[in-house]
Amino acid sequence: MTLATAMFFERIRRSPLRIRFALPLVTAGIMVNAIVFAIARLELDGRAFMFSGVPVATCLAVALLIDVYRGEAPGVTDPLAPLLYLVQFPVLPAGPIVRYRDFSRSHLRLEEGVSLGAFTYGMRRLVIGLVKLLLVAAPLGGAVDEIFALPPARVGAAAAWLAAISFALQVYFQFSGYADLAIGIGRMLGFRYPENFRRPYVADSVREFWRRWNITAITWLRDYLSLPIAGRDRPTPRLFVNAVIGFCLVGLWHGAGSNVAGWAIYSAAWLALEAIGLGRRLERWPAVARHFYVLVVAVAGWVFLRADTTGHALSFLGVMMTGGGRTAAPLSAFLTPALLMVLCVAIAGAGPMVPGISRWRVALDALTASIVMMATSVPLFVWRVRTLVDQALAPFRKRKS
Repeated sequence: MTLATAMFFERIRRSPLRIRFALPLVTAGIMVNAIVFAIARLELDGRAFMFSGVPVATCLAVALLIDVYRGEAPGVTDPLAPLLYLVQFPVLPAGPIVRYRDFSRSHLRLEEGVSLGAFTYGMRRLVIGLVKLLLVAAPLGGAVDEIFALPPARVGAAAAWLAAISFALQVYFQFSGYADLAIGIGRMLGFRYPENFRRPYVADSVREFWRRWNITAITWLRDYLSLPIAGRDRPTPRLFVNAVIGFCLVGLWHGAGSNVAGWAIYSAAWLALEAIGLGRRLERWPAVARHFYVLVVAVAGWVFLRADTTGHALSFLGVMMTGGGRTAAPLSAFLTPALLMVLCVAIAGAGPMVPGISRWRVALDALTASIVMMATSVPLFVWRVRTLVDQALAPFRKRKS
């Protein structure tokens, strides 16, 4: 329906019917996509919905309709480009979200983006994404599920902090891992997708944290729903309400349940505090203190999303602050050597970029290119040599026969 609506509206753009049908058509298309989003959110559980493709597909459909309405979607009369835009399989699990005009330009110049260098770069990003998902996020998720499934009285302060930190890292490596997969597959096919995460845990303010986290989704909320989250707008009550609504939508994307409203208010409140004066005070703090402040705020906030209810989240945060009861399980019951190694790798991966790492990336790309060339040229060489040998031996075989 989205594609048909966009194409029909583009055809009547310069006719008198535009004034009568433009806004109702776009509104109806957005409402249909919102209904599909709501039904999928109710029918699917948190993780299944998170990576079902419905959130990204909804964002792409709404962006296409609004771009057509604004006159910023060239070439919609040809159904191929908008259809490919709506069903971009690399980005459907978790983004990044691209504008139609950017996608259509890449689609028109697709042959220019296909090269061995782009393929090797995409292969490296693909491997990085798989490592993030399978070797980092998955083990962390197992420990998080085990600890959050216990009653708060059975969880000690150390185990609670372990679960909260592990979940904060799990969410980051899940979403950034899927973004790496999308960027890698896209480059291998000739598309350039924007970066979606820029090391948010090294930010020195909550506002900067959300400017680095799921960048295209935060930008989409600002550009298409007028819901700024991490901007520099003058603080007003209306801006706070808009931020809460925006965080509610982000929380629903992350698969949260009834506690999404509490997380949205919590997150928007910190942005409001920084806007009305805390941000200026933070600028006078040492860098280490600013980073520590952001980490504590972010880790505590993720507890609201991971807990079953707001009450469960508050109880869990209380355990983190004051400690658990006498029946609390010891930290050693959860922190295995394997999990400790994964935690160290995750913290290093989410931390600041190590100077000089770019040289290793170039070397890795060159190694990948060499492997690809060898994997394609060696079989061809062997086949050609065998063909030549067969041709040379053919006369002798005929004489023997």
